[in-house]
Amino acid sequence: MSVHRIVLDTNIIYSALRSRRSASYRLLSLLDSAKFEINLPVLLVIEYEDILLRNTHTKF
Repeated sequence: MSVHRIVLDTNIIYSALRSRRSASYRLLSLLDSAKFEINLPVLLVIEYEDILLRNTHTKF
């Protein structure tokens, strides 16, 4: 069985955290399977942190 290498855009993470009914949440729920290998460049992790911290102070 082949492993799919993926990079998750910031919008996927943000959307998944906002709603458990979103397609983004479903995608994240599949990541613990052995089907995916997540590739995370350092700059993307910094972007995740920036976006998620910025939006913790606003109401949805």
